[in-house]
Amino acid sequence: MTDTNRIKIPDTARLGGLMDVRGILGGVVNELGCRIIKGEWQSGDILPTEAQLIEQLKVSRSVVREAIRILNAKGLVRSRQMEGTKVMPRSDWRLLDPDLIYWRIQAGDRKVLLNDLLHVRLALEPGVARLATQNRSPVARTRIENAWRSKLAVVADTGGSRQEQRDSFILADLEFHRAFLAAAESEILAQLFAVIEAALGLLIDLQMRARGSTTELVGMEDSLGLHEKVYEAFTRGDADGAETAMRTLVERAILDAQQGFQLIE
Repeated sequence: MTDTNRIKIPDTARLGGLMDVRGILGGVVNELGCRIIKGEWQSGDILPTEAQLIEQLKVSRSVVREAIRILNAKGLVRSRQMEGTKVMPRSDWRLLDPDLIYWRIQAGDRKVLLNDLLHVRLALEPGVARLATQNRSPVARTRIENAWRSKLAVVADTGGSRQEQRDSFILADLEFHRAFLAAAESEILAQLFAVIEAALGLLIDLQMRARGSTTELVGMEDSLGLHEKVYEAFTRGDADGAETAMRTLVERAILDAQQGFQLIE
């Protein structure tokens, strides 16, 4: 089994979904959310009573009530008088909530999550590359150029450990895609990327493992070449070319990930 949890998950992917939750309350929300997603309680099951949760979690009544209220808002449960707190079907869950994405990663639901993400990338990123190239504002050009140079710099820098170089490559890859989304000038797309960023980091890690890159940066020549075609099309203002190049890049990522899925138990 691969250690996909080793990739650092941004704080925004933890308890930053509908509200900023930290401390004891954050810990209780996190525990209950993970337990639901792991399947400890199935759809239609009634959670332990308020008194039982207070005893189990060793927290106050107000903390339990607020935690349940937050889980209600995320679609995981529904509380009704005389019925208790019932676990809702998966179709009701707010699957784009960053907390749920984090909990799915923690719960071992990576394969389904990453497969969903691949479909999102294929549906969105080629169009994002087209929009970014059509807009090509000075700020966007500078950011994309810097992101590309950072990718090249990571590959060229052999001064640190191989593991550090590999991790830096993943971060540089994320910034490359983030820069194109920013260049598309869509606040909704930018927020969508922020939501899925933790899972996207895991996906890139999985793609690299499928190519044999587990603790060092190897086998990334093809990936770098595909990114270069996207960058070159962008710099010459070729929106069609950028869209096609990004589609090819994501399709190759899908093939890599499908090979890498066997690495996930």
